[in-house]
Amino acid sequence: HGNVLVMKTHPRIAFRGAIDTLEAELLLAQSVLCKPYDGQVGEVLEFARRLIRCDVLEEPLQWEKLCGLTESEQRKHSHFPQAHYGQPHFMPEAEDTLTVLRLNRLRCLARQAELAAAHAFSDREGNITREDILQAMNRMSSMLYILMIQEKGKHREGTVWNSTH
Repeated sequence: HGNVLVMKTHPRIAFRGAIDTLEAELLLAQSVLCKPYDGQVGEVLEFARRLIRCDVLEEPLQWEKLCGLTESEQRKHSHFPQAHYGQPHFMPEAEDTLTVLRLNRLRCLARQAELAAAHAFSDREGNITREDILQAMNRMSSMLYILMIQEKGKHREGTVWNSTH
């Protein structure tokens, strides 16, 4: 912040590096994914960029919806995907579509960034110093998981999922 410099090994620098890597992968995925995933991944990208802005400027992070879902809706959709998308929880496999595999990579990178955030935003006693950012990181990876669920559901046993399901 300002004229205060820290070592490159500082947890905040590691967090920002993890977000940089996630942003790069989000951009690559956005460039090859078809609708609606390109737009949704773009929204996740903007969300990641907002996180960094709030960290740098020490502003509180505020959001209402991510990819059309409130926090409460997102929790329900990620915990009970069968009820919302007709697709149960699953483990990705090599036979899945490239879209599922790309989204899974993004989800994994978001989880890595979330771990970096947990390290960066907790004090020596383990108290959280930026709960908003940690909560947002969890929400981001959950949203990417929901997108995986949607894609997997579209290709399960020849059924097609749509937003009215």
